Amino acid sequence: MSVRVLPLLVLPAARATPWTAFLAAAGVGLAIVAVPAAFRVELGVDDLVGLLRAAAVCGALGLAFLLDDPAARTIATVPAPRPIRYAARAGVIIPAAVAWWAVILAVTGAGAGAALPLGGVTVEAAALACVALAVGAVRLRSSDAGGIVAAPAVLVLVVAASRIPPDLALYVPPGDDRWAAAHDRWAVLLAAAVAVAVWAVREPTRRRPAITAGRR
Repeated sequence: MSVRVLPLLVLPAARATPWTAFLAAAGVGLAIVAVPAAFRVELGVDDLVGLLRAAAVCGALGLAFLLDDPAARTIATVPAPRPIRYAARAGVIIPAAVAWWAVILAVTGAGAGAALPLGGVTVEAAALACVALAVGAVRLRSSDAGGIVAAPAVLVLVVAASRIPPDLALYVPPGDDRWAAAHDRWAVLLAAAVAVAVWAVREPTRRRPAITAGRR
């Protein structure tokens, strides 16, 4: 099947995507940054970055469930190959996630000025999101429910990242001398997650039954 049919699959993919978990998590993430902004609470850069990081975790938890296909068990075969189906789903998920994060940054950075390191925090959010999608995609190679594994994986990563020794820290306060090195590590994690996700969307290799020659 040609990739030219990919645009035709985007709308069906949007209808088939289970949005409930993502919308709930995205709503919580937006509330985390919107409530202080609405009440005009004066927060420092460290506090605002903390809010953005909490919102990023919420977004990743919601994204963890977006690759799940509730109809997978009822479909024996489909005309579109696995990479095309996942590309269509990505064409729905990525714009939705980017739009949500843009709103988060707009709300948070409205009164923060140029001191807020939005680029670095965006790399963190993108890495968490890609880890969620990559783990979900790997899980879906053998199951029809990836989010049940991907969401806990995100939480484990966040907890582990907060306990890494200072020399290898991922979460560092803005203005810290380790900020650039930490975000180099986030970028490596992001690239690794993308690579795993690309591998996971390949068609599973089916083993051919061994042919044994019988003796008469």
